[in-house]
Amino acid sequence: MTALTLKELSADAIAASSRQRGEPAWLTGRRVEAWSFFAQAGPPEWRRTDLSGLRPEELAPTTTTAMTLEWDEALAGQGVTLRPLNAALASHEDLIKARMDTAVAPLEHKFSALRAALWQDGVLLHVPRNVAAEAPIRVRYGLPAGSRVTFPRTLVIVEDHAQVTLIEEFISGDQPAAALAAPVTEIFAGPGSRVRFVSIQRWGDGVYHIGGQKVVLERDANLEWTSVAIGAKVQHIEAETTLKGDGSQVNWLGATFAGDAQKLLTAPWLRHVGHHAESYMEFRTVVNDTGYSVFDGMIKIERESTGTSTRLEEHALHLNPGARNDSIPGLKIDTNSVLKGGHASTSGDVDEEQLFYMQSRGISKTEAKRMIVMGFFGPALDTIPIEALRMELEAAIEAKI
Repeated sequence: MTALTLKELSADAIAASSRQRGEPAWLTGRRVEAWSFFAQAGPPEWRRTDLSGLRPEELAPTTTTAMTLEWDEALAGQGVTLRPLNAALASHEDLIKARMDTAVAPLEHKFSALRAALWQDGVLLHVPRNVAAEAPIRVRYGLPAGSRVTFPRTLVIVEDHAQVTLIEEFISGDQPAAALAAPVTEIFAGPGSRVRFVSIQRWGDGVYHIGGQKVVLERDANLEWTSVAIGAKVQHIEAETTLKGDGSQVNWLGATFAGDAQKLLTAPWLRHVGHHAESYMEFRTVVNDTGYSVFDGMIKIERESTGTSTRLEEHALHLNPGARNDSIPGLKIDTNSVLKGGHASTSGDVDEEQLFYMQSRGISKTEAKRMIVMGFFGPALDTIPIEALRMELEAAIEAKI
């Protein structure tokens, strides 16, 4: 995009910029449609997400990017494609056109339309059928130099009986003025495929992270999803796994730490459509100082689904009386054929007896809290397949205690 602010942009300017980049007509049309929706739509009614400090009229999208890709390029010899999304339009246009915007609805609300209209950074990951991409693939997004806004999008297509591990990171330093990061991630897991997905949000202070993530599982597909959120000033993530195919499975672990004056909301859904699908979600949250975290989780079992097994849990730990956590687990069932389904949440302070016992064994109170928090987050952090990254996250979490 040009240096026009969101207030100065128009549908004509967006169309002209798209054509200048050589984008196909269908993509130009989608951008214009999304912008038109954004321009006329009112703000979404998010009662627990405070966007009052964000001034969109001051934000100016640019064409510069801040994305790095790390992978074993030998995977290309197996037919694996990992390319910047704009560049991939030249080689995989039909695939992108067929899949993009079909999982995360572009016209769901004002911010989803903004993401669809203005995305610039992005990556296409395509794994052909029967290919096992053993080495983790790492995609890292930051804020472009001189910009306070980024709209990255990740499109992942894993064909029948293929395997892949993807680590997606969002990272920056602290920002002197409010910045907006509005990413979209869409993952399509074909029949019999296995996907490990690690999503890590560690923006600096001042960043508003408003994201959409969705994974669609076909028959017998298996997903291991780890969600880590420790950064940003404000976070609002709408995430979903749709168990579309019969026999599909997901194990979803989360770790959120809101400290200082952070306000971090995650709204994860498990949507059951196929028969005999199984899902489990467990998020763990720590709040400190005046941090505020919201877990707005939901299990939705559609009418056509049968033989569902599902459970959703969130557990929160308070390190300071001024910190707050809202846990809102939910269960919606539109069928009479459920094997088992349930949800639960717990919330409380660090156990004083546990602290006393550890201190009586010569462990300082600060060290005892650190050990408790790191053990609390252990199930999620232990799934991160790159040791150096896991150590970075552990250090960042310890600094917040």
